[in-house]
Amino acid sequence: MNSIIKVLMERDELSRSEAVELFKEAQHELNNRLVAGEDCYDICQEYFGLEPDYLMDLIPEPSFVG
Repeated sequence: MNSIIKVLMERDELSRSEAVELFKEAQHELNNRLVAGEDCYDICQEYFGLEPDYLMDLIPEPSFVG
């Protein structure tokens, strides 16, 4: 399980679906900021109240077809 989703479920007592929804919203915002060339450093604080160490957890794993 993704560490951000786990934190949201344990710390904030969100259901899995609520945590996943918030996570997806943050991923969408991260993508928008990256495309616009904006700073993404504080997105984990804004969405989850977490330090920037969790930023890499927002980046989806690449999927390879082959």
